Amino acid sequence: MSRVWTPLLAVFVCFLLVAGVSAQKRGGDPKARAIKNPVPSTPASITAGRAVYNMNCRQCHGLRLKGDGPLAPKNPKPADLTDDKWDHGSSDGEIYAVIWNGAPAPMSEMKPMKDTLKERDVWNAINFIRSMGPKPAAPAK
Repeated sequence: MSRVWTPLLAVFVCFLLVAGVSAQKRGGDPKARAIKNPVPSTPASITAGRAVYNMNCRQCHGLRLKGDGPLAPKNPKPADLTDDKWDHGSSDGEIYAVIWNGAPAPMSEMKPMKDTLKERDVWNAINFIRSMGPKPAAPAK
């Protein structure tokens, strides 16, 4: 019986790896781009997002979101979250995918947060980042 399960398990693991990496492509991901933030950007959400950011992101991205936190690696340097340059896409859905799945090495050392944060925490953090940095790009017409 294990002769059947071992290959099936290997295929399943490969599928998970490919699915995780595809959500983090350099230049963005159309599937992730289509995902809309379900959490309204309210003062309460931004405050909750600030708390999530301070606990989980500030060590590398810094107090002012510039990528200059005390534990920030030198190479590759963490992203400046206040500029308009987003290597993996700038929509809320693409930012969510990078936070949830991590960013691919060697371009980044950012680890996935899906085992650490709840989905709502990530959306709140995105609302906080938006309040401090770039606004979402206008949809193409």
